[in-house]
Amino acid sequence: DILRTLYAYGHSIDCGLEADWIDCWTGDAVLKWPNRDPIKGHAALREAFHKHTHAPQAYHKHVIVEPCIVIDGDRATAQTMFARLDRYASGPAVRSFGRYLDVLVRCRDGRWRFTERVAEREASRAETPIGAHAPV
Repeated sequence: DILRTLYAYGHSIDCGLEADWIDCWTGDAVLKWPNRDPIKGHAALREAFHKHTHAPQAYHKHVIVEPCIVIDGDRATAQTMFARLDRYASGPAVRSFGRYLDVLVRCRDGRWRFTERVAEREASRAETPIGAHAPV
């Protein structure tokens, strides 16, 4: 169930599925993207979603691998490696990679949601992808 939330983040932001993306978060959740102020709560998360690129204006894929999840009752932490694949004039390539540091809670409906997500970008390309404007 935790993996479902980890995967839903990328699928929903890449495909432009706003309701699915917002459902990944608790109402008071905090998202920390690199080089930006923390994004707090559903209203700010919704605004960030609208500013982020997604299909069909821009095609990219957030890919996660090797999640390390620790569950403690109704709270969990996860460290997951990520890569973002984008379209460039020369073809597809990795735009950035790093790791996500997550805190999730099991909500009343049984769904695990983020209370905090920190994206630690370890490297990124200087070249701008086709249709892109968001740095993560």
